[in-house]
Parts: sequence; structure tokens; C-alpha cells
Amino acid sequence: MTKKRAERLTGYEIRSVAGNNGKVTYGAFRGAELVTGAEHITEDLALEALVREVYRLNSLEVLKQHAWRCARCRGARRLQIHHRRYRSHGGSHEIDNLEPVCWSCHKMIHKLERSK
Repeated sequence: MTKKRAERLTGYEIRSVAGNNGKVTYGAFRGAELVTGAEHITEDLALEALVREVYRLNSLEVLKQHAWRCARCRGARRLQIHHRRYRSHGGSHEIDNLEPVCWSCHKMIHKLERSK
């Protein structure tokens, strides 16, 4: 993964930060604020870990915003995170692109998308 791809997926500026133990460390920044960071033994793995951490944090935020309920049917079982604009179509892990949906609604969303 490249730094540019990590920035596109997360919506944050990605900067190298001082690490320890000889590991590569990157941080996701909103202006001067460090949102989260990740480190690994290689640059590629550190960037992948950072993108996963941003996705985890943003997913939790979206779940909280929707009171741990499906954004479509308001159910609370078998919740998953749906990317409104698919990553394969240039979508990101930004909060505005994520929504919690139950398994049934998620299945229906993708079924309807395929039928278009």
C-alpha cells in the first residue's frame, strides 16, 4: 500500500511519525491533530495497519451515531458496516461513506445494486 492510497482510503493526511524499536510508524492527522497511529516492521504493513485502525474507529463512530441499529430497518442484530460508495469504485473509510446495516438489509442492498 502506498501513502497516497492510504490517504484516499482514510480521508486523513498520513505522516511518518517518530517510532521506536526500529519499526516504521505512521499517523493519520486531521490538521495538527493525530487521530490514530500504527507501526509495523515495513512501510507497507504499517500503512495497512493504519488504514485498518481508521476503519475500525470510524465504524465504531458510525455505530454509535446510529445507536447500534441498522440505518435501514432499525434492527439491532447482525450489524455490518456498508460502504455507500464501494471501495472498488473509489469509496473510502470516511464516516460519511459508512453506514451500519443488518445482515438482511446488507444482502438486499447488494442484490439491488447488482440488478441495476
